[in-house]
Amino acid sequence: MVTSTSSTERSDLLLHAYLDGELDVSTSVDVERTIASDRVVANKAQSLIALQKVLREKVPREQIPPYLKSRIEAALGKRPAPRRPTWMLMAASVVVAIALSSMSTRMLLQETPINSTLASELIDGHMRSLAASQPTDVGSSDRHTVKPWFNGKTAQSPRVVDLAKDEFPLVGGRIDVINKVAVPTLVYSRRRHIISLTAVSFSNGEPLPGSVGQVNGFNIISWRKNDNVYWAISDLNENELKAFAKLFQEAA
Repeated sequence: MVTSTSSTERSDLLLHAYLDGELDVSTSVDVERTIASDRVVANKAQSLIALQKVLREKVPREQIPPYLKSRIEAALGKRPAPRRPTWMLMAASVVVAIALSSMSTRMLLQETPINSTLASELIDGHMRSLAASQPTDVGSSDRHTVKPWFNGKTAQSPRVVDLAKDEFPLVGGRIDVINKVAVPTLVYSRRRHIISLTAVSFSNGEPLPGSVGQVNGFNIISWRKNDNVYWAISDLNENELKAFAKLFQEAA
């Protein structure tokens, strides 16, 4: 009885996560198969979709106060911040801090500008992998195993290099979804730290790579190689992540 209840609760959690777009590709496929084969789960999914639709249509989104909006735009360099008394600035700072924490990975806070939407999706994928039982879909330290695994699963197969001798061993690979497109992510490690390295097809509409930034405590570095932009993300300190990026780029 306990096992059945636990299984039902897990199924419901997976269904909610699937509808919110929070699952990796392989788990999403499993949930889709369950919905297609299980009428009870399919009915639950339809009910949740209907509820989401009603909430979107009937519950108005809370508008950002004009002064908070101007503070955020000023922080992003879009316009100069208006002058306000010190007590108002302190109060606004508290509100901004709360807003930023609720926005999760949506705010980018460091050095060279990075495409914030893309960066937040990459960070989301990295954080989901850390919360999972393992950060990879295929676990292997052999690049000749990891690279072929992506064939047919993503539009491009990433460049895979062996950096074990430099103390950045390959852990494996996984598929992330960026802007609804499956992209390959390599996973390396450094001591107890995980590094996610995602290859994204370069388009002229994106900022030039070569950026360094930080999002919610994670360091992020990007560079271009041929038609791909590589994004390295980790809670590893910036200097070591830069060393990893340099070694990867220079590896034969």
